[in-house]
Amino acid sequence: MKRILNLLILAPVLAIAQPGEPKTPIETTELSQGIYRVFVNNAVAVVVSVGDNGVLLVDAGYERTANDLLNHIKTLSMDPIKYIINTHIHGDHTGGNLVLGLNAGAIIAHRNVKEYLSKEHGEGEKKTAAFPEYARPSITFTDRSSVDFNGETLELIHLPGGHTNSDIVVYFPKSGVLAVGDLLFADYFPFIDVDNGGNPFKYLENVQWITENFPDDATIVGGHGPVYNMEQYKQYYITLNETIKVLKGHKKKGMTLEQMKKQRVLKKWESWGSWFISEDRWIETLFPFL
Repeated sequence: MKRILNLLILAPVLAIAQPGEPKTPIETTELSQGIYRVFVNNAVAVVVSVGDNGVLLVDAGYERTANDLLNHIKTLSMDPIKYIINTHIHGDHTGGNLVLGLNAGAIIAHRNVKEYLSKEHGEGEKKTAAFPEYARPSITFTDRSSVDFNGETLELIHLPGGHTNSDIVVYFPKSGVLAVGDLLFADYFPFIDVDNGGNPFKYLENVQWITENFPDDATIVGGHGPVYNMEQYKQYYITLNETIKVLKGHKKKGMTLEQMKKQRVLKKWESWGSWFISEDRWIETLFPFL
């Protein structure tokens, strides 16, 4: 049974905290014995494994929340972080490497993550300098890999070209926990990073592959939003596929991008556009691929 612990993590050393400094809300759910979903700042999910071998993280969150995350992890285990696994390139999943990677044993990711973080990345004024060597993956792979840790053999699988060109999923077979990174924006339209190899149709293909290749009783942790079971994840695929069918139908009839947005052809799914990717932005993402 899942045990929910609602915790507001305060900066532990008050002497160095600035007056009025924001506090990072952190919510923890125990998914299985020794496996936790740590939801940071109501935005980004980190999976934490604690046990005899120490601590392993799937994703590291933002740099700005990493110290609070680290202090929270110490409430679960005082053992050092042995591994950080990054599910893809984005800063809300890799930024914490800059803090947590200082004392971690190794960072593991697809090789495209290392390549991306090894140079200046991002866009415009939001460009980020190349990560120092300690914050980049030291163990990389291209297709599949595995990690023996805390009594189970984790499966790391690259699913290319959906959200980015660097996406992996991490499966804990004994615990039945599947961390899919941003191949799940639970209850929301997903962000497709076309500039970094993403493709909405490949995204749907990868989601479908996951539904067909992992157990029906798997607990699915996405990068954002609530935890899903497999039935909910299958519905996620169905819903996104329906939006594509709607847009394809309108485009076939000659409707333009601006007409689709103005007429709100995806109004049926307006709640899915209430966070990062709006209805209009989802239409804009899909339209060139229709």
